[in-house]
Amino acid sequence: MAAFQVCVCKAVFGALLLTAAALLSGCALQRTTAELPPTLVATLDLSSPAGNNTPAPSETLTLEPTQPLPTETPDPGYTATRTITAWPNATSTAGPSPTPTRTPTRTRIPTGTRAPTRTPTITRTPTITFTPTPPPPLLHIVRPGLLSKVVSPIQMELYVLTGAQGKFTIELVGEDGRVISRQVVSRGTEAGRRIWLAPELPFEIDAAAETARLQVSILDDYGRLAALSSVDLILLSVGRNELNPAVIDQEPYLIRRPFEDDVVSGGTLVIQALARPVNDSPLFIELVTETGRVMAVKQVKVDPPTGPLSHTPFTVEIPYRVSTRTPVRLVIRQEGSRIPGTVALVSRTIILEP
Repeated sequence: MAAFQVCVCKAVFGALLLTAAALLSGCALQRTTAELPPTLVATLDLSSPAGNNTPAPSETLTLEPTQPLPTETPDPGYTATRTITAWPNATSTAGPSPTPTRTPTRTRIPTGTRAPTRTPTITRTPTITFTPTPPPPLLHIVRPGLLSKVVSPIQMELYVLTGAQGKFTIELVGEDGRVISRQVVSRGTEAGRRIWLAPELPFEIDAAAETARLQVSILDDYGRLAALSSVDLILLSVGRNELNPAVIDQEPYLIRRPFEDDVVSGGTLVIQALARPVNDSPLFIELVTETGRVMAVKQVKVDPPTGPLSHTPFTVEIPYRVSTRTPVRLVIRQEGSRIPGTVALVSRTIILEP
């Protein structure tokens, strides 16, 4: 019996579906004809009696045609409108978090700057500075200082510039001008090397004490005196050393004009120089040829510097006469006031033309 009810329900549900489909098809205004599918009608075969041991009656389905639909749908008297069915509410899904965007900063508009006006370049002729920082002497006796008391051997400290063949000479000259001790030092074969050394110079004297001049000098390739520095000492035959600091720590004479190896013509040599005299004697300015002949000489009295000046400037003119191109050495030197001989000397080479 239950199976029978199930079959009936299925038949009824199918008929309802077919009816709904037919109604939907009729809503179309332009549809002219339509046929509904056959309707299933359930019939029961009750020929067999029901019993507890009798199987349930079988279900027989018979298809019966339905009435055809009219070819033209009558006007219902109203205008069909289309029904819009809303979509179900969409569930919003959270997307990725937005990337933060920086707010652009305002850029200031640069203000106009006036172009600088061109300043005309003024070319000035360099002038000679008569108060430069003087260099140390080419031959510098660091110790012993002026009027130091020394015993044999004399302990020295020197800064020297080597002369011809890398040599220089150390001499000790007595009060009467004799050479008490002499030593030629060689440092290689190259001239013009600046070196420091601490040599010893032995000596012998007959008296208990004697004034002497310790001097260092160099020669050029022609045997001419190129530079000389000296300091006066007191020699002791017995006793101990009493050393004083050096007094001369700057070059005593500075030649500004002419320059080294300048060519001079016209018969007159103009010399611009500075001097810090080492004593009261005058300066000797000489032109010495390569053979050692003094072709011109002039004496100049230069006062000691005053005020902020380290050296006293002076200018001197020396006339000369040559018939051909003649290399000479320009020498500025000073004689000793107590001990005869040169106490300081500087020089440079120039070329004289007629």
